[in-house]
Amino acid sequence: MTVRDNQHKGMALLVVVVLVMLISLGAYRFSFYMESQYRVTRTAEEQVHARLAAISGLELAMAIVELPLSQRVSVGGLANNASAFCDIIVSDAPLSLSGDRDPNAWRFSLVSPLANESTTGNLPTAASSISGSTLAIRFGLENESAKLHIPTLLAWDRMKPGHARLTLLGLPGTNEAIVDVWLRELGVSNPINKQDAASRQSILRDDIKQAWFGGDLNQNYRLDPMERRLMSQNMGTRSAQSPVDSSPNPATAVSPLSPLQHYLTWVSGHRNRTRNGTPRVNLNDPDLAKLHRELLTIWPLERVNFVIAMRQYGPGGVAPQMASAPQIEWVQNWSPDLSKSAIYSFRSALELVGEVVDLPPGIGSNESSGKTGTTTSVKRIVRSPFSSDLSDARNYLGSLLDTVTVDSSPASIGRVDASEAPFEVLAGVPGMDLTLAQRIVQLRSEASNTRRTEDGTDTIAWLVDAMDLTKLKELEPYLSSRSDVYSVQSIGYRDNRSAVYRMTATIDACEIPAQLRNSKVWHAWDRGFSVEQLTDSKP
Repeated sequence: MTVRDNQHKGMALLVVVVLVMLISLGAYRFSFYMESQYRVTRTAEEQVHARLAAISGLELAMAIVELPLSQRVSVGGLANNASAFCDIIVSDAPLSLSGDRDPNAWRFSLVSPLANESTTGNLPTAASSISGSTLAIRFGLENESAKLHIPTLLAWDRMKPGHARLTLLGLPGTNEAIVDVWLRELGVSNPINKQDAASRQSILRDDIKQAWFGGDLNQNYRLDPMERRLMSQNMGTRSAQSPVDSSPNPATAVSPLSPLQHYLTWVSGHRNRTRNGTPRVNLNDPDLAKLHRELLTIWPLERVNFVIAMRQYGPGGVAPQMASAPQIEWVQNWSPDLSKSAIYSFRSALELVGEVVDLPPGIGSNESSGKTGTTTSVKRIVRSPFSSDLSDARNYLGSLLDTVTVDSSPASIGRVDASEAPFEVLAGVPGMDLTLAQRIVQLRSEASNTRRTEDGTDTIAWLVDAMDLTKLKELEPYLSSRSDVYSVQSIGYRDNRSAVYRMTATIDACEIPAQLRNSKVWHAWDRGFSVEQLTDSKP
C-alpha cells in the first residue's frame, strides 16, 4: 500500500457521517415544522371551538329573551341565573358514570357586571370571591331598558330644553366639560361657547370614551392595574392641557368603576304584548265595533262601554265626587252607538281610572228613573267602572296595564324599566323628582313588597305604593316593568391553557326573531377571566 492510499483512508466514513447529520437535520427540521403546523392547526381548531361555544351562549340567551315573560320565570329569570348561564357544556355527550363533568368539553358562561346595590337595590349580591379579590360579575343578562335610551332622552330634551344636560350631569363619572362636548356631538345646543368648545374637543373625546367604558378597556368588569395606571396618566395629561376642572362629579361618583354604558343605551324597549305573549288590545283602534268585540273577550260589558264612551265623547269636566249635585244625572247601563266615530285618543290606559264622560243632550238613559232622550239642562254623566280608590285599584291595575295598550306599534321603545333602573336613571325621567326616585328604589328592595310578583303581570301597578294615581298617570308613558332588550358577554372556553373567545352583544327581541346588535370581540386584549372565576358559582 502506498502513502497516497493511506491518505484516503476514512473518507467514506466521514462522508457518511456528514450525510447522516444532514439527513438528521433535515428530518428534525421537517419534524419541527410539522409539529409547529400541528400546533397552529390545533390552536386554530381550539379558537373555532371557543368561538362556536361563545356563539352557542348567545343563541341560548336569544332563545330565552324571545320567550314570553311568564315562561322566563320558569327557567329562573335573566338577571342572575347560574344554573342556566354558568359553565354550560356544549356537547351532547352524557355525564360519566360518576356524574363528573368532562374536563375536555367546551363550554360557555354568560356574564354581566354586578349591579350596584346602593342604586338598584333589587339584584342579588352574587359577587364571587376569588383568591381574596372580589369579582364583580353575575351569571345573567344586563337589562338595557333599565337604562336611559339616548334617542328618547334627546326627544325629552326637545320637549323641555336642558333636560338632557341635567340628566347626564347626574350620572356617575360625568362633568360639565364631558357632557357639553358630547351633547354638541349629538346635535344638542348648550351654553358652552365656541372658543371653549374648540380647545376642549380634542382633549375630551378620549374622556368621553373613557367615561363610557369606565376605564375598563378589556371589559372584565374590574379595573386592572394597567387600566388604573392609564386612567391616572390620562387624568394627569388632561389637567396639564386643560384649565377646565374635568374631575368626576363627587356627588354621583359611587365607585371607581361607573361606566356610562351601565346608565345609557342606544337600544331598549319591549314587545307590545301581554305577559303570556298574546297581543294587547289597542284602546285607540279606529274601528270601535272591532274594539268593542275585542274588549268583551277580556272585560265585562260595563268597562267596555265606558271605553267606547271615552273614545266617542272624551273625558268629562265634572269631578266624580259631585255625585249629589242636583244638575247632574249619573247614567247607568249606557249602551253606545258603535256607528259613531271616535274623537278622542288615549295617551295612557290609566286615563280610564276615576274618569267621567259627559254625554251630549239627548244621549243616554237611566233605568232607575225611566228618563230617556231628555234635552234638559241637566248634565248626563257616565262614571268610570275603574275606581280611583287605591284599595280597589290594586285589584285591577296590573291586569289593566298588561292587557291593553294605547299604541299600535309592535314594540314600545325608550320606556325605563322601573323594576331595575338605578336611582340616577329614574331621576332622569320627566316628571320624576329625586325623592320619588329614591322611594321607588327603596320600595322594590323591601322584602315586604311582593306585589310585583304576586299580581303576575310585570307592570308598573306596584308603583301605587310609591305615589298616588295622579302622579302614576303622569309618569306611566315613560315607565315600564319589563324589557325585551338585554346585553351580555358570552365566553367560550375549555381550560386555562386552551383558547378563549369573549364577545359582548345586545340582544334586541322587540320583534321576533331576536337580533344581535353592537357585537364586539374582547379576547384579543386578554382572557379576562379564569376558568375558576367562570365556574365559581356553579351549583
